Amino acid sequence: MKHQQTDAMASRPMAWDLDLAGRMRGSGMKFNQIAVVFGLSPDTVHCRLDPDYRRKRAHAKLARCQPVAHGFRRYDDRVTRAEFAARLAELPNDDRDLTARVLGDPVFARSAAAKVAAQPPAAVTITLPRLSILGDRIAGEKIPGDKILGDNIAGDNIAGGRR
Repeated sequence: MKHQQTDAMASRPMAWDLDLAGRMRGSGMKFNQIAVVFGLSPDTVHCRLDPDYRRKRAHAKLARCQPVAHGFRRYDDRVTRAEFAARLAELPNDDRDLTARVLGDPVFARSAAAKVAAQPPAAVTITLPRLSILGDRIAGEKIPGDKILGDNIAGDNIAGGRR
């Protein structure tokens, strides 16, 4: 009988003592080890010993407990009316007809053709024929490989040729 009483006393947790728990934590004990000694949960011990942790947990619990209407987010990440109006002004007018809308044609202002038309015209590149530097070409002389129109024109015997 006496043996049962000592077992019951040994398994009974100690009353909470903040100074003792702080010294236990300072000596290197973990929250779950301290919780076993005092008969509390590790989270409760952590909240009692660390006020910053307690504040963070309270804030998280408050956010979880507040009712939120269906379709709304818990945190306010919505844009202001001014930002919405500015973004809406950037959208081009939708001038498509019903068929274009149904078939998914893009709004012209968003199409690739409109983007090309909106760019400033590029400088026109002119390709000049090869210049004679050392007199390798005499005026009117043909060099094999030159592509001059009219050289390969078919004769009279071929259909579609000259007459």
